[in-house]
Amino acid sequence: YRYATGMPTLPEVLAERMIRLLPYQVFALFLEKLQHLAKPLGFVMAIVTSVIGFGLGGVLFAGIGRTTRRPRPLRALIAAAVTWGFLTFVFLPFIQGGLLGIPLTTVVTSPALPMALAAAVYGGLLALLAGPAGRTTALPGGPSARDRGQPAARDAMTRRDVLRRSALALVAAAAGTRLAGSIRHAASRVAAAAAQAFSLIKGMPPEVTPNGQFYQVSKNFFDPTVNVAKWTLEVTGLVEKPLKLTLDEFRKAAPPVERYQTFECISNEVGGDLIGNAMWKGVRARDILALAQPKPGAKTVIWQAADGFTETIPLAIAMDPVTLLAYEMNGGPIPQKHGAPVRVLLQNRYGMKQPKWLTAIQVSDREYKSTSGYWEQQGWDHEAIVKTNSAFRVEAKEGAALALGGWAFAGNRGISSVEFSPDGGKTWLPAAVKDPLGENCWQFWSATWTPPGPGEYTIKVRATDGKGTPQPQEPKPTLPDGGQGYHTVKVHFG
Repeated sequence: YRYATGMPTLPEVLAERMIRLLPYQVFALFLEKLQHLAKPLGFVMAIVTSVIGFGLGGVLFAGIGRTTRRPRPLRALIAAAVTWGFLTFVFLPFIQGGLLGIPLTTVVTSPALPMALAAAVYGGLLALLAGPAGRTTALPGGPSARDRGQPAARDAMTRRDVLRRSALALVAAAAGTRLAGSIRHAASRVAAAAAQAFSLIKGMPPEVTPNGQFYQVSKNFFDPTVNVAKWTLEVTGLVEKPLKLTLDEFRKAAPPVERYQTFECISNEVGGDLIGNAMWKGVRARDILALAQPKPGAKTVIWQAADGFTETIPLAIAMDPVTLLAYEMNGGPIPQKHGAPVRVLLQNRYGMKQPKWLTAIQVSDREYKSTSGYWEQQGWDHEAIVKTNSAFRVEAKEGAALALGGWAFAGNRGISSVEFSPDGGKTWLPAAVKDPLGENCWQFWSATWTPPGPGEYTIKVRATDGKGTPQPQEPKPTLPDGGQGYHTVKVHFG
């Protein structure tokens, strides 16, 4: 059903609600420590919860079957009808709505049909797996099996059997190839992370990150696949002329702008890999807004995305000439997983403020401080300003010396200097810093240091931004406004 319609499934809805019920500190810890594994694990938890729920239903079905003469098909039909009514009118409205907190963005908008299909499959499985009704029979006036000293006939399956087999069938039906694909993807990420210690020694990453290596973070278990041919961008709200543009109209609506820009995730831990740099092409947001003519009193822009994601920024920032609505990445159309066909580009902000899969822009008279986007509702910072940070990416022995290299990033403030400490922070030495490819881009740094002798060395790196403000030293977790501290590596030399 997910493949055929693109609509969310029950486990996806349940998974988002389960995640939202977590204290945001716990959620942030999972996201920081598990990173790419967090979403597959959340989905697996939802599958397990679904299996338990449906399995308990199977136990109840088996128990009723032992006390009734109704034929299995009729009992299965009744079970399917009850399941459909419960899922459609009780369970889904309860977990999707606001009774448990903020309403979900992953919702089954028209649940009657998909829940009917799910209930029908469930009823069929119950009828198939439960076996015949559990009653013994005897000829009139004749001895029963027990009277003859023979064991009485029992259900073809016990309740435990029903639960076990229902669970297996439901896991296969609910997860399918999607779950297998997620697990394979997560496993590849884990393998890549495990190999990172070796790959760092080989050399620096490319300064322009290939699309396939560009990090990807989203709130979704299965990201939307936008039909580019049918895509439109709507501009509504407090405007004189509401707009609805096709992709071709959008691209022709204003002069194109190309620039390099680095993205970093707010959940990127110190020295992490949730950062990348690409060449982007798009149009200025202010040119699109100018066509719609915001009315006096407009204060805030609300971005809306195909996956239900929302984010807000002050109108003044949307009208800044550096704010882009991009439709190309590294010389070609933006890939689906990176936000096709259009995503937002802001300077000096973490990725959470720059939505993918943009479908609508709403102009509002609400004060910006009174608005909140998806991640702010989870406890993340409202402004999401990029903190100055730096990282190692190369520690390689070259004869009697040690070659060091890495990146530093401070949003559009730029980097004025990078230093490294070979003795755990007691002394600091300067590194050479490469000029950026553009404003709001990471900058690569390098240095060569000759250790006084063999041994293990604790090496730290720090940067100073273009305004002269040093990188924060005190270690802090990523929640709520981005991680901070000095990236530290231990190098054995000799």
